[in-house]
Amino acid sequence: MNLMRSSSWRLYERAAALGLAVLYAVGAAGHLMAPTLPWMLRMTPGFLLATAVLATVPSAAYGGVRFLTWLAGACALTFAAEAVGVATGLVFGEYEYGATLGPAWRGVPLIIAFNWVVVVNGTVWMATRLTAGSPAAGRRWKIALWAGLAAMLFDGLMEPVAMRLDYWRWPGDTVPLQNYAAWFAIAALAAAAHPLSGRASGRVPEGEGRLAGFFVLVQAAFFAALRVIWLFQGG
Repeated sequence: MNLMRSSSWRLYERAAALGLAVLYAVGAAGHLMAPTLPWMLRMTPGFLLATAVLATVPSAAYGGVRFLTWLAGACALTFAAEAVGVATGLVFGEYEYGATLGPAWRGVPLIIAFNWVVVVNGTVWMATRLTAGSPAAGRRWKIALWAGLAAMLFDGLMEPVAMRLDYWRWPGDTVPLQNYAAWFAIAALAAAAHPLSGRASGRVPEGEGRLAGFFVLVQAAFFAALRVIWLFQGG
């Protein structure tokens, strides 16, 4: 990548990072006020799609066809797991999606697979930074394990908020351990196939996934803020 292009992407990443932080801060405030909450819920599918695309553009630009192939395959894997899970309860446990996440096929909102894969993309970038100095042997699986763990912890942070906002529903509002085990396994499998995980040198350009990593942190902060404020409100 030439210097001019690299500089352009750095500018894009800074502007996009600021935009994501502002959008999610405004979104959190909107979710906390009764008059604006219905509007926030109606905008959720479009908001998730727009911000996920914003966070993924640099990864696609740096990673090219290899990244886009991974993205398509990981989305297919995730959607298939969700469809089987909703239909049978054998993957994550018994659950069903609510109306908040928008249009669905086979009981699975169309946005959910893409959003999950964007989260995995961000956790892979974090894992590559964490394992950058480790020996090449086994690095792919170290990255996969760290990324899977991060995705699982993200899901644990999100679950109470998702249920309250009718993203999905669990019987008795109880999330089974099976759900976390399944998400760890699926995220780790997707991470192992990620182009960044196979880099022999372990060196990853800063811009290749950095914004996606930031996106994960912003979403995590959004869910954490709602949980903490609801707790203090007695909700």
